Amino acid sequence: MISSIKELRAHLERNMLKSSKIFIIGHNSPDFDAIGSCLGLSVLAMEYGKECYIIINDEDSKIEPGVKKIIDINREKYHIINKNQFLSKVDSNSLLIVADTNKQEMISVGDCLDLFKKVIVIDHHSEGPTSIQTEDKYISEAASSACEIVSRVLNGNRVRYNPEIANYLLAGISLDTKRFKQNTTSHTHDVAEKLINNGADIDYVNRLFLEEFESFCRISNLIINGTIIKKYSESLLDPIQVSFTLNRNHPCEVYLKEDYAKAADRMMKFSGIDAAFTIGFIEPGIVHISARSGKRVNVGAILSEMNGGGTHQTAGGRIKTDDIFKVEEELMKKVPIGLSEDENIAEEPQVIKVKQINKMRKD
Repeated sequence: MISSIKELRAHLERNMLKSSKIFIIGHNSPDFDAIGSCLGLSVLAMEYGKECYIIINDEDSKIEPGVKKIIDINREKYHIINKNQFLSKVDSNSLLIVADTNKQEMISVGDCLDLFKKVIVIDHHSEGPTSIQTEDKYISEAASSACEIVSRVLNGNRVRYNPEIANYLLAGISLDTKRFKQNTTSHTHDVAEKLINNGADIDYVNRLFLEEFESFCRISNLIINGTIIKKYSESLLDPIQVSFTLNRNHPCEVYLKEDYAKAADRMMKFSGIDAAFTIGFIEPGIVHISARSGKRVNVGAILSEMNGGGTHQTAGGRIKTDDIFKVEEELMKKVPIGLSEDENIAEEPQVIKVKQINKMRKD
């Protein structure tokens, strides 16, 4: 296990220089943090004069439009390839760097790890049973994002990067901190300042997050027609309330992974919601869970019990199943794991209502 940023910088330099080729990959259906950290690591590899490729194997329809725009702009310059192209290029001295995930099933080359001489993992999510087995990993749950970690590596090594890369790194940090509203430390703000000094444009980053109208309507309908709110404490004055959102009329409908994350984020904006879980299919037979919370509920601890994981306030997971309602039922039972021992937990959580969003907004 790599224990510090300084050690990570040295480890990356040493292993990049002695590798024939470098392949970099983020999690499937990459978000701004995954693509930003991959592009930042690619800049580092190019600084050392290495042949480097970024692997993205998702269909365009499964990639959020803002992320797809970044991929399309940089496909040629940073050698973004798919899995088949990777298989034609990999050799016995290739290095793989995995960014923004540590789970084997979350990367498209998870079944090809034995092709690499060495695998390095850089992540900020908690480990679990399916984490990639390697000693060459830097996992800091205290970091806001993979982009924060990669930015610290680039800045520490005094690597020059252009304003576009600074924008992508800042976008990744902004995504995982909810625009710097949570999961930040002094390192986070220091990195953001350095990115801006290197040319990052806050207006450009904000435009990346502008939601398309079609996406807005899809997520709004999912929330309004598919949300149940449950009380998990017996306190009359300050109960713990958790929302569970899924498409109850058409439970097999497939959404983008980012749709579930946005729905959970939006639920956390309503008064009185302590945690939000959004559940649905990202492909037939694969159920995805996105979770968000405030300070009173540890969603990372809850989802780690369901082969997922994350931080106290942001977590995710996926399960192979066709029974989405069974996943929801199991998730509801696991919620008390993430509650403080100081809370007076209700033996049978009370279902408040479906479609209570408008009333909550007025409150």
